[in-house]
This record gives sequence, structure tokens and C-alpha cells, in this order.
Amino acid sequence: MDEHARALDVAQELVAQAAARMRALDQPGDVGQDKIVVVDHDHAQHRHQCRKRVVGDLGLGRANYREQGGLAGVGHADDAGIGDELELQAQPVFLARLAVLGDARGLVGGAFEDRVAAATAAQEFDLVANRTYVDENVNRRFFLTDETYLGIPGNKHLLDVAHEHADKELGILAFCPPGPYGRRPFGLILNYTMHPLTAGNTSTLISADVPGVVRAIIRESMGCPACYITGAAGDNHPKASEAGFAETRRVGQVLGTEAVRRSSDGYRIPGPVHLRCLTRTVPLRYRTYDDFLRIPLHGVDEGVLTENFKRVEQPGAAIDVEFSLLAIGPVLLIGVPGEMLAELGSVLKWFSPFKRTYIMYQATESFDYIAHPNAFLWGGFEIICAQLSPDSVRPLINAIIDAAEELSRQPAGEGGDQA
Repeated sequence: MDEHARALDVAQELVAQAAARMRALDQPGDVGQDKIVVVDHDHAQHRHQCRKRVVGDLGLGRANYREQGGLAGVGHADDAGIGDELELQAQPVFLARLAVLGDARGLVGGAFEDRVAAATAAQEFDLVANRTYVDENVNRRFFLTDETYLGIPGNKHLLDVAHEHADKELGILAFCPPGPYGRRPFGLILNYTMHPLTAGNTSTLISADVPGVVRAIIRESMGCPACYITGAAGDNHPKASEAGFAETRRVGQVLGTEAVRRSSDGYRIPGPVHLRCLTRTVPLRYRTYDDFLRIPLHGVDEGVLTENFKRVEQPGAAIDVEFSLLAIGPVLLIGVPGEMLAELGSVLKWFSPFKRTYIMYQATESFDYIAHPNAFLWGGFEIICAQLSPDSVRPLINAIIDAAEELSRQPAGEGGDQA
């Protein structure tokens, strides 16, 4: 306990220092407008610190029960991107460090000093945005004519006839030195909607799966780090899931190559590009056992419901759930509190007041699957695992859209709003 307390004291002190330095930087014409810092997670010292911290936390916390948490691995078995060395996946917390927005909470965890020092080295950039569509994912939910649920991962012979919604957009943001068009970027942000489970349970290694390969290809090809963000992949799976590391390399090469190829012919956003962020909470409700009993089981033993109900911490209780928005010019990144299904991710894209919108999966919390209300009528794996009640979904989506509209109207230079 003493060791943890000391670690917390150090963390709080570093956050306070970071906040003071960021406030000094977050002035119109400085970091609040068109400067950014890219933090390289491949730094050897940081990998060592992450490894020690993550290993110590493997047995703690609700997130360890999840299929995907903030934890991922990077591989070095035969190729970069495959293997057994622990690393933090490039997710929303990393993005909070990536863009200097005056929100010190983004600096919690990892190598604090590195991020505070990096903030002072923020550099101006031209933003190049592009998107392409990559057919490497599939919606894993499948229903027979009699409405029986069959998950694609356990029924791979159904892959060719799967037809539920899949978001195949690969979003690409390239941060380039100011100047003539075509300059090599010094950092990329990528977003693709797919569980990183090409290897899955075929190996006992902790692996970054496809994101690790993508990042390695971009570094090899372009000489810059990449922040790979998983989109609303709650029900979007690799087409060939649990297929081994050869498939991991293949899919990673496809996505990485597309990112490299399409980062050179994207749209150069007219400057200055302003960075804005907003974090909000919305009161939602945990599920009750009565909610669970409404799930169509299609022959599945009710014991499955009982076991999953144990994971609901406070059945029926109201809880404040946090989400975060990060706007980089006309691009919006939405941090959601769980494994949002692709249908809801697309709804947020369609209703967004920003031209380009991307979901940051498992960003602010991990309440398991966040499904659209109609999915609760059909049942399935995601519905059995969800912790939030069905009537919590619409308020969450509405709150996110309202906050996005508020952020879109926010005057340039006013970032870091917390409420």
C-alpha cells in the first residue's frame, strides 16, 4: 500500500507540473492553435516503464476481464508487430498526450517526464486528411431465418454470407511540416473499425496484433510514428479472426500500405488548424437482472445470464459516464466508454457536425459492449455482455452529438473545456 501511495503522490505532482506548463503554452497563436507534439511510444525507456507498470497491474481492475482493454502487446517474435513484449496500444489516452490541449489528465500513466518535455517541443504542422475503404472487417453478428444467433468467430463457414453492418473506412490524418504540399509527415493518426484479433486465441502471447504491424510498416516506410485507433468495433471483427500471426502480418500490411499510399494524396486542410477538446459526463443506468431476462436466448442456458450479471457492479444504479471529444480542425475524435457497436459509431459519424469523425474505442471507461436498442431485441454475445441498460444508449448518443455541436461552435483558441 505504501508503494502505491508513493506512486500516486508522484503521479499527482507530475500532473500538476504538466498542467502548469500546458496552461502557459495554451495561448492563441501557440499550442492552442496549430502546433502538435507526437510522442513516440517506441522509446526504449518508455517501453521499460510501461512493461513494469502493466505487468504489475495485470491482476487488478475491471478492464482485465474485458476482451480488449487499454492493454495491448507489441510483437517481436519474427517480425516487428508480433510477439510478447507489452506495450500500451495507441488509444485515446495517447491522443490526449499527442495533442497539447491544456488537459493534464491525459498525462496520467507512463513516462510523465517524457510527455511534459515533449509538450515544450510542440511544432507547427499542416494537416492532410484522407480516407479509403478497406475490406478486411466483417460484422460478426449473424442470425438465421428463425432468428437464432450465430457468431461468425465460432461459425467461420458463414463468413461469405455475413451481411450485418461493417464500417470499412480507414481514416488517415497526416501531420506534415508547414510548407509546400507533399512534405513527408512527422506523424500519422489512423482509425479503422476492427477488433485486433487476427491472431486472437491461437497464441498465448500478448500481441498488438494488426495495429503493431501497421505501425511498424509506417515507421519503416515513412520514418514516423503512427497512432492507430480502433473505431467502434464492438461487433466488427477481422474477416479471418483467430487465424494466426501470418494473417496478422497480411492484414497489417494491407492497412499499413493503404495508409502510406493514401497519406500522400489527401486533402490539405486550410490553416490555421485549431485544437479543441471537451469532456462531459452523462447519467446512465446499469442493467438489472430483469433487463437480462429479456434477452432472447435461442436455446442458450440461462446460466450464461447469471454469470454475466455478476459483472454488473451496481445493478440498476445510476452512474455518471464520461466521454471525450478532441477536434483537430474539421476532424472530430470521439472517446467512448466501452466497446461501441459499429452501427452506433456510424450514427455518430452521420450526425456529426464535423466533416470527418472517428470513434476512439474503450476510451474513457470500459462498460463492455454499447449496443443500439434494436440489438437488445435480437440478443447475441454483445448483448449478453453489455453492462449498461438498453435505455441508456440513446441518452449517451444524444449527449455526444450535443457536445459535438457545442464544440463545433466553440471559438478558435478556446480548448480544454471540462464540465
